This record gives sequence, C-alpha cells and structure tokens, in this order.
Amino acid sequence: MTKIKSLLIGASGLVGGEILKCLYERNQDITLFTRKSSLNLFNKHKEIIVDFENLNRVDFPHFDHVYIAIGMELKTAELIHIKRSKRSEFFRVDHDIVLNVAKKAFESGARSISIVSAIGADMNSRNFYLQTKGKIENSIKQIGYEKVVFAQPSHLLGNRLNRKIGIEVPVIELGAKIIDTLMVGPLSNLRFIKASSVARAMVNTLNENSENLTRLRFKDFKNYQ
Repeated sequence: MTKIKSLLIGASGLVGGEILKCLYERNQDITLFTRKSSLNLFNKHKEIIVDFENLNRVDFPHFDHVYIAIGMELKTAELIHIKRSKRSEFFRVDHDIVLNVAKKAFESGARSISIVSAIGADMNSRNFYLQTKGKIENSIKQIGYEKVVFAQPSHLLGNRLNRKIGIEVPVIELGAKIIDTLMVGPLSNLRFIKASSVARAMVNTLNENSENLTRLRFKDFKNYQ
C-alpha cells in the first residue's frame, strides 16, 4: 500500500510538534521543510532545509497532504495590538510565507491542506492579528485545494520549556482554569485547549473528512482530549 506523502511546516512549534507525532502514528511518508536541521535520531522523516524567502528556488516534490503550523512569536498583549513597526514582519510570516508554501505545494500536486489559524479570524477585523489570519484563510481558499482545514484555537496549552514566554502566560493559564467551566455557548470557543488536541483534530480531519472546507473550533478539539 502506498504511503500518504505529507509535508509539514513548523514542526518545531507547539502544534507542529504534535502534528509530527500524529503523522508518525499513521506511518505516513513525512517531509519537513525547516530553516535548520534538527536531531532526526530515528530517521522517521525527511528534512529539506529551506529559505522561505526564496521558495522559487525550492524544487517541491509531490505531496498528498500539507500541514502549515508556522507563525511569528508574539507576546500575549500583541494578540490584541501589534505595533505598526512590527506589522509588516508579522504579515510576511503569517500570511505571505504561508501562502507561498501553499501555492507551491498545490502546483506540485497537493490537493489537501490544513493550517493553524485562530479563533475570531476575520479579514475585516480591526484587530491586525485576526485580520491577518482572516486574510490568509481567504487567500488559501482561492488556490483550488480540494480539501481545506482551518484550525481555529484560542490559547494553546502545552510544553513550552524550550520557548521564551513571559510571566503572563502561566498567570493567564491559571486564571483560565478557574473560569473555564463558566465559558459556555459561543464563549466555549475561547476556552484554552491542548496543542495535542488541535493537532490530532487537524490530522484526523484531513485524512478522514470528505468535506471541502472545515473550520475546527473548541467543540471539535475537545473530542481529541
């Protein structure tokens, strides 16, 4: 039986690392596009070192599925307001690079794609973060993929031991545990969720769901807790 060929961008991130684990479990033919080599001790996947600023120089192999879980690291406060001096860089990473990868993969034969977006993504939002997420969703829909999955989590829970975080992150997460049960109805989408649940929902949906466009939110993620 021919293995499904999957491309993963962002394996070093919180959700990307969990997606990689899920793809291992499914025994797929995995390729990572990365800026620098990682310790691939068990030789379970291929790695291609990529300059994301010059994707036209990259010879894209054929992939069946594409997973994109990259994004510029932001402080918690920046999710509400990104300084104007930082907006062009944020847009370049979270929109332009994501779109360019998606286009190149599609041109090479990929027909299914799953992307980490954000709850509240809206291209008409006055919040620059959510506006950018909405714009990339809209751009991806225009490419022509047969199956598109947008994961729209709120704050992600997971192991951040190797990442720089501010003191506000553990404080916010502690507070969320107190009010979590009060967030019902539409507010449930704002509940914090484990990165592993988001990843599993993304992989399972792309492999098993036949719908053309799917947006995954808290009610979908919680099925994989």
